[in-house]
Amino acid sequence: MGFDLNCIVGNVDEELICPICTDVLEEPVQSSECEHAFCRACIDKWMIQKQICPVDRSGLLNSHLVPVSRLMRNMLSRLKIKCIFSQSGCSQMLALEEFRTHVAACEHNPKVVVECSKGCGMKVPKDEMSRHNCVFELRELVEKLVKEVSDLKLKNADMEEQNSSQRREMELFQYYIAALRSTNPMLRNIGEQLDRFSLMQWGNGLRLATVHTWGSLISTPDNPMHLMVRDVLRESGCPMHMLNMLVDRCHEDRWPEGLMTLDDRRENQHLMSQYVTRLVPGLVTGKPCVVVLGGDNTHMPENLRPILGLVMIFVDGVNEMVQPPLSDIEFM
Repeated sequence: MGFDLNCIVGNVDEELICPICTDVLEEPVQSSECEHAFCRACIDKWMIQKQICPVDRSGLLNSHLVPVSRLMRNMLSRLKIKCIFSQSGCSQMLALEEFRTHVAACEHNPKVVVECSKGCGMKVPKDEMSRHNCVFELRELVEKLVKEVSDLKLKNADMEEQNSSQRREMELFQYYIAALRSTNPMLRNIGEQLDRFSLMQWGNGLRLATVHTWGSLISTPDNPMHLMVRDVLRESGCPMHMLNMLVDRCHEDRWPEGLMTLDDRRENQHLMSQYVTRLVPGLVTGKPCVVVLGGDNTHMPENLRPILGLVMIFVDGVNEMVQPPLSDIEFM
């Protein structure tokens, strides 16, 4: 590296010349043994091949390299250097530490990047501006972006295929675990506690909902609606091993005793407003969908309390619950 000796203004002391590149020292270091000084980049490159001082051939290790003396640093700081584009019109006289930054951004640097003045908005090196063709360059950019989008679609398709395969494996594993739990009471109890915990972890990430019209509840959804429920639960991050259970419990036949018939629901409607419900993404038909989790509703009567959780679909009348703003005292 080093600063070009021909660009330095005035005389340069011989001690400030790198013996490797023969230019003025840049980021100088010296040997703690022989005290010869070098540019950091020059000596690093030298020592890849040789472990000796390039001046007196004495042994030299990386551990021997230390910062140069304060006197040498002061001498370097007093030097001034001309911009390498001085012949192109730059009249700046710079301290050495300012040189590289200035050259990269100098208005006389033919490689400095500028915005196209023809309106396409592309950034082009100044010396290439005369050959810049907006239409051609933009076409190339669009083709590049189209290729990137195509590659991303392929990657996304591969990931979807992998996810689908993993979902199938998870469902098979779920059936296997369910079979084990049905034969072992201890595993059944532990499994139910873990299920309740995983459902509440998922539920805490869902927004609370307010049901205004319990009469719009769809208690006997058909098969296509079951499939829609599966999709929105999966989209919302529902635990995979609980997905089938929740989908199954969107029908009144699988609800708690106090919800199983229209007459039961009419009788208990004054209590149903006490349910804590959580909003999941709406079905593709636009119908709102909520989950009622057992962990949220321990306060409900036993005949209305879901063991783990259930799903309810409505025609309308469901909104996200508006959280009251914190008072100044609560905020503090």
